Amino acid sequence: MRSTEKNRKQRSTYLPISIKLVVKIVLVALGFCVWGAGFIWTLVGLYLFLPVIRGILCFFVGMGAIILFILAMLTFL
Repeated sequence: MRSTEKNRKQRSTYLPISIKLVVKIVLVALGFCVWGAGFIWTLVGLYLFLPVIRGILCFFVGMGAIILFILAMLTFL
């Protein structure tokens, strides 16, 4: 019984494609059917510029934290 369960677990780890990838492909195809080529260009833009967007957002969050810290120090001192 244990060897059967072990074999079943080992077989599932060697799938050539994951369920997560299949869901992503289906969602992209559905988005293309609903919104057209603009949806694909939006995904490409997000994929290419996401590190830049994250960097800008991180910069502004850090600056906001520094400003709030300085204001708090000036207020309570």
